[in-house]
Amino acid sequence: MMKEEEHEVDIENPSPAVVEEKSRETSQDHPNDNAKNKWLLLAFIAVVVCIALGLGLGLGLGLQGTPASSTSNGGEKEEEGKGEVPTNNNVDTTTSTIAKSTYLDSPGPIQARIRMASANIANGYTSCNDLRDDIENALKHLANTIILEQSKYDWYASSNCRGDDVFILEDTVGSTGWGSPVAEMDMASPPASNEAALAAGGVAAKFPVEDSYGTNNQVQGVDEADVVKSDGKHVFTAYGDVLFAWDALNPTAGLSITRMPYNETSEKDCPYLKPFPEPMPVDVVAIEDEPVVEAVTAEAEASSSSGSGGRRKTSMMIPHCYTPKPQIHSLLLHGGRLTAIVSEQTNHYSPFTEDSLFWDYQELAIKVYDAEDIPLDGSPLKLLGEKKIQGNYHDARSIDSSGIVITTSHVNTNTFTSDLYRWNSNYCGMSNSEYEALAKETALNKTESFTEKMMKDLELELGGNCEDIFQVAAMQAGDSKDVYFSSSNLLDHFVRVMNFDMGMSANELATDFATASGGTFAPGWPNNIYVSQGFAGVINVGHDYNLSTNEWEESTFVSAFDITKSRPQPFAYAQAPGRPLNKFATDLYEGHLRLATTKTDWSNTDSTTVNQIFVFQVPAGEEQGPDMELVGSTGHLGKKNERITAVRFKGDRAYVVTFEQIDPFYVVNMSDPRNPKVIGELELPGFSQYLHEVEIDEKKYMLGLGREDALKIALFDISTDETKPTQTAFHLEKQASSAAGTDSLAFRYLPKSQFLIIPKSDWTFTPDGNFDGFVVYSVNRTHIAPVYEIQHADSQSIYRGCWYNAWLSPRSLVFQSKLTTMLSHSVVSTDLQTGDEMGRVNLDEKLNNTDCHSYYYWY
Repeated sequence: MMKEEEHEVDIENPSPAVVEEKSRETSQDHPNDNAKNKWLLLAFIAVVVCIALGLGLGLGLGLQGTPASSTSNGGEKEEEGKGEVPTNNNVDTTTSTIAKSTYLDSPGPIQARIRMASANIANGYTSCNDLRDDIENALKHLANTIILEQSKYDWYASSNCRGDDVFILEDTVGSTGWGSPVAEMDMASPPASNEAALAAGGVAAKFPVEDSYGTNNQVQGVDEADVVKSDGKHVFTAYGDVLFAWDALNPTAGLSITRMPYNETSEKDCPYLKPFPEPMPVDVVAIEDEPVVEAVTAEAEASSSSGSGGRRKTSMMIPHCYTPKPQIHSLLLHGGRLTAIVSEQTNHYSPFTEDSLFWDYQELAIKVYDAEDIPLDGSPLKLLGEKKIQGNYHDARSIDSSGIVITTSHVNTNTFTSDLYRWNSNYCGMSNSEYEALAKETALNKTESFTEKMMKDLELELGGNCEDIFQVAAMQAGDSKDVYFSSSNLLDHFVRVMNFDMGMSANELATDFATASGGTFAPGWPNNIYVSQGFAGVINVGHDYNLSTNEWEESTFVSAFDITKSRPQPFAYAQAPGRPLNKFATDLYEGHLRLATTKTDWSNTDSTTVNQIFVFQVPAGEEQGPDMELVGSTGHLGKKNERITAVRFKGDRAYVVTFEQIDPFYVVNMSDPRNPKVIGELELPGFSQYLHEVEIDEKKYMLGLGREDALKIALFDISTDETKPTQTAFHLEKQASSAAGTDSLAFRYLPKSQFLIIPKSDWTFTPDGNFDGFVVYSVNRTHIAPVYEIQHADSQSIYRGCWYNAWLSPRSLVFQSKLTTMLSHSVVSTDLQTGDEMGRVNLDEKLNNTDCHSYYYWY
């Protein structure tokens, strides 16, 4: 495969024409008569400017204030051609021209060039000087973005000239945001009796003995990090800052309790904050019989009531400096080693620190414990070794003894950009051209020092090995000469893919805990992480310019690392239209990466969405280059305006659910990567959120968990006739919801007993009728029925209770047909067949239960 040729470009970039506003009204001659008119006019101008900016950004205007042009960029790009895929339901699935433009000129007074995302970025850097040059260009482009934006706001200067204290929040250029939907909370009545439910579900009279305690992993052979792990003998659970372990068959026999070290915050931890003139009044809450679980200073002891475990005044005096307790994010288990990824969080980003440009709200550490010798007398596990790592926790996996941790840091470019904003007093009274000249000089004076600091930080991160970093690029594609506005800060986040050997000797763990990292800059927090054998993909969503519509559209960019070597290295790149739903939208199978996305276009009156599966050929070696070539794609999946709500790849098949008003369930034949096609379709009301393949009577079915104006569990026959899939059984609970719909690790199916175990919740906003626990369902070919419920807290306590400052995600494990469920603040052991409770552990029993609030405060 020929590598893309990089063309040198003319980087001369004169300042864009700037039109200065000359129509500002003054009232100096008649200040008393016209004061109200003056302020009304200023308010009107501000509103007009805000509306104009909003319309400009919303319409995808270029950074120079002109619509993104479809004109090619003077030979700076290479055309690959336009690819078209079959259409479905008359929805246009024409993919935009994917032009491999190497560089674009940055608009603005500073000369800079911006690399566009292409397969070449996976080549990494052969020279650290090239990385230095790219960082400098990215900083200059960021400065251009701010200068062009601020040049429109010359009215800021007049406020400074009057001597007013102006506090204006700096623009977060190119920042991203996200939100989480609020789950419905309902509940259904339990069946009349477990025996009746078992009979109705067709459960065999002779109940099988069953074990099921592995994590519900997406990829076979790749273990996903979770808050609960088990080796079959013991269970390990992360509960806030406490690590519990107990006997798998008898949770009530005793506990191992490992608390993460914690030092309470004091003034010295926040040197940039001045102490309050007088201490803030604090009500000290007395807690009787509270065990000491934290290190308490003499000063803190004196500030509390005698014998009280109430809140410390030292924490309350400086709220902005308060440091929460550590949090155990996830666990990995291999052999006799338990790995915990732990953070000490802060309520601030430490913006005034000079130590690093990487701006983290967590101080992460990898801690490895002995998972073989487990004390059950309340003693902690033996710590074998630990190492602090950089970044905010994102995700983790393990493949055999190789641990993989993905972290993300925000890059503190504020120290570079803060002096460029026009509200700074040194720009007072300047015209637009004068402001641009001084801001340009200011930016150039800071570029070199900031770049050198960034290079030093990266050298510490990666040991000076620049080839392990993806080349800096704007996450945009398509045939446009303009830089998309959200691509202003190419250095906004730095994502690390880190590996380490979980099988290191105890001596190595204690003295030389080695880790190795590869990395990539990204415009924001990664959308998803996908890990398979030898492959770790960082998935970001950027934008692609569609030449046929002259519109910017969402596009998915995959930066793939080779994790078979001693350190993760960039090796491949792919780009596809649209946005993936979640981790299940990505799959690697027989050398091909499959990616399911939904592309949204709200201006399209025919259909606002296009749902497709794209297939890429993954390069098998360096001689094939870094490009994951697009070799096939489906047409639109679903009806008009529908979007993907669930997807699952299984071997050479894909199962996709789309939804707007009905629930089409599609079977896609992926056996020919170059010609994936829909072979079966079923239309039903409602929709599925999670799909899970099961086998019943030696036939394959797909269990779907979702909604139909209620919690819905559906069973689809996908083997009798793939061209005509059928729903053979379903169950609705009108007042119920389950976290397993969006948290696959909370889902457990038992193939021998044909039981489905999922969490269920209901919040009534009253002391009565609240439920938080699990439901066990019997599943057969024609019937799905609840067998029994397991309640983890009584209704009154759920409405108002006092809890420890932690919350446990819903998880279930089975050992020799003894069911263990973990949720919120408790562990319950249940006889799998009868539903009889065998034991219960309150995780808060020996902890400081000072958080008194609604139980669902943690949701």
